[in-house]
Amino acid sequence: MTVLLIVAALLAGGLFIELVSAATAPLGYQDENGFHFGSDPVTDPADFENPS
Repeated sequence: MTVLLIVAALLAGGLFIELVSAATAPLGYQDENGFHFGSDPVTDPADFENPS
């Protein structure tokens, strides 16, 4: 019973930490140059075209 309670407490703690981390994560994007804050700049209009 003690082992079950310890496992349940660790799972609850991990869930709490994951929820807090996801809520406070910075907004941004990642590309081959690393992580950048802000929105992803789209400079080429061809990115929106249908490739087929």
